[in-house]
Amino acid sequence: MKLKIRGEANRFKHPTMLRGDAPFLGATVKQWDQAIVGNMERTLAEIKRHAALSPKRDVNTATTFDLASYAGRRLANRK
Repeated sequence: MKLKIRGEANRFKHPTMLRGDAPFLGATVKQWDQAIVGNMERTLAEIKRHAALSPKRDVNTATTFDLASYAGRRLANRK
C-alpha cells in the first residue's frame, strides 16, 4: 500500500526576504534585528582585539592547577 500525500507545504519552497522597513509584530524588521542581534559584529571584533592585546598565559608560572596547566606542562616536557 502506497501512502498518498494530500498536499505540500509550498510556503517553505520559496522563502521571502523581508526589507528592513517591513512591519513585523508591531515593529520593523530592522528594529527586531537590532534587538536580537544588536551590535554583535562590533562586539566580536572588540573581543578579538582584546584577546590579541592581553598578556599570554605562561604555563610554567601558572599559580592555579587546572587541566590546561597540567596538559601544557605534560606537553612541554614531552619531545
